[in-house]
Amino acid sequence: MVRDIVVYPDKRVRVRAADVRKFDESVASVIEDLKDTMKAHNVKAMAATQIAIPLSILVVEQDDGTFLEIINPRLIGKKGSVTSTEETLYFPNTKHTVQRYEMIRLVYEDRNGEQKAMKAEGDLAITLQRKIDYLFGDSIASRMKEDNRKALEKDLANKGMPGSFEVCPTVFMKDYFTSVIQKVLFFMGLTLFTPLFSFAPETVTKIWHFDKYASWAILLLLVGYFAVGVWEGKKYTSCTSCQIGNMLGTAFKYLLATIVITTAAYFLLN
Repeated sequence: MVRDIVVYPDKRVRVRAADVRKFDESVASVIEDLKDTMKAHNVKAMAATQIAIPLSILVVEQDDGTFLEIINPRLIGKKGSVTSTEETLYFPNTKHTVQRYEMIRLVYEDRNGEQKAMKAEGDLAITLQRKIDYLFGDSIASRMKEDNRKALEKDLANKGMPGSFEVCPTVFMKDYFTSVIQKVLFFMGLTLFTPLFSFAPETVTKIWHFDKYASWAILLLLVGYFAVGVWEGKKYTSCTSCQIGNMLGTAFKYLLATIVITTAAYFLLN
């Protein structure tokens, strides 16, 4: 079945595709829909997110007319750099120059769930990188310099397609919270060596008070980290580091470290 193509500024293409866990007829149906849609639009490759199906599936038509069906792809190696001029259905009637890897290695699964591995070079490597970008909630715009993105945004707006690009920042605001937490934990860890030195009792008491106040400060920083992270997760919906599960895991790690160090300080310094 020929599906509708997701076109800018539709943000459904910015959703990170979910890994396929169950390899049944529904997976085969998506693959066939991709092939039908590719033929209808005369393109050689397509990712499932381009037809608004948030599954990690892509299809590439090879030179001999056969189709390469790739599910749950993961890059495991890359080499070299090449400048590529590309077109995409998401940004119709435009061309873009970006940097790509010259060679890539990836692992993936076929429609039956069997593990596969491959090496790709040249045009195939570039095509695979483009489609894998889509599966991870990215597009060509994510590979462009900021000035070029703004120029493309303006060009599309002039063509009757107003919108804005959502590009994940290199550093998130919540990262500043974790940076401070790491430094505080480092100094708290140093206080555990206090018994090795002949400090006056008053000094040891002050060091213990520092650990107590520092542990409360870390709790407040974790609250701030989570609150800012949730806000950034809503703003940058495709960024994996903003997902709740990742933030909970990070918060738990720092909370556990705080508890361990504070408990040790209680017995060593109090």
